[in-house]
Amino acid sequence: MNDMRVVSFRKIIFILLVFGTLVGTISLFQVSADKTSKTISDLAGRTVDIPTDVDRVAALVGPSYEKIFLLGALDKICLTHPLPKQMPWAKRVIPNLSNIPSVTSAQDPNMEELVNQNVDLVFFWDFPKPVDKMNDIGIPVVVTQTTTTDQQAQSIEQFRELIKGEVTLFGEVLGQDAQKKVEDYNNFFDEKVDRILKVTSLIPESERPKVYYVRGPDPLTTHGKNMYTQWWVEMAGGKLVSADISEGVPKVSIEQVISWNPDIIVMGRVNSTSPILDDPTWSDISAVKTGKVYTNPEGVMYWDYSSEGVLLLEYLAKLFHPEKFENINMNDEIKEYYAKFYGYSLTYDEAERILHHLPPA
Repeated sequence: MNDMRVVSFRKIIFILLVFGTLVGTISLFQVSADKTSKTISDLAGRTVDIPTDVDRVAALVGPSYEKIFLLGALDKICLTHPLPKQMPWAKRVIPNLSNIPSVTSAQDPNMEELVNQNVDLVFFWDFPKPVDKMNDIGIPVVVTQTTTTDQQAQSIEQFRELIKGEVTLFGEVLGQDAQKKVEDYNNFFDEKVDRILKVTSLIPESERPKVYYVRGPDPLTTHGKNMYTQWWVEMAGGKLVSADISEGVPKVSIEQVISWNPDIIVMGRVNSTSPILDDPTWSDISAVKTGKVYTNPEGVMYWDYSSEGVLLLEYLAKLFHPEKFENINMNDEIKEYYAKFYGYSLTYDEAERILHHLPPA
């Protein structure tokens, strides 16, 4: 079955579904003798049949485009989340990003857009209704991001395995060439994490700074229990003040932040510290009084939500305990990462701009 016949088949299914004449689920792989398939398990624990050779993917879940680029499979992306084109460093570093079409809505994708692009599979969240709609037109969905806190890592060790497991899953889907790069990334990740934990695991609770993390887009939206940020902060030798909140992305009150009285504030997906430093309601908080309010670095993807999180770990460790990590030069670490995994040679000034949440000059 050639590509045009696959597209036509899916269009027929789509039309039938629109008019309500198709009952049940039709799988492309049940009727196509020309495409072999294999079975994988995704991060939601679902068993998914996917093509053995994947050529065209829709990278809809937020950080999926970065994972695919990391693994050298950019040419397989035929549709993406609108986010990459809003990330200044993604546009600078990723070749031909502007030529890849974006979906109208990533979280509730238009089925016709997927069919028209002849998508082999979709990287997605664990949202049941869109997943069912995509399955109904014969497009397999691989969940690489779960959305409830009880499905997240419950410990540092589980978190380490989750981060490596995400990359491993992408490699399993994308093929042998990508799988070779998975081992490189996972070894690199373990090496960097071990170096940090060797120091921070010995830091007593009394010496760990209280950290408030601004998830954004506003200063009172943060991250809660078992979210990635909790583990990056803890591994770096800090205490996330919002770690007891069961909601993943909670909105808190200024009174709550004042009662926490964090020693350090890190501004995540916010371009400036001014929303806090210029607001007098934050002025009595310890981090503001001592000038310890920082914008998070930002590169090809948000550091708190992507494979670049290993850089966030190093950054936070140095921020929290500068005397213990004098040997870490973040400019060098960023340049090393971009050269090794993205094939992009940053200048010193470019790495500094990433470090200070600034776009390319």
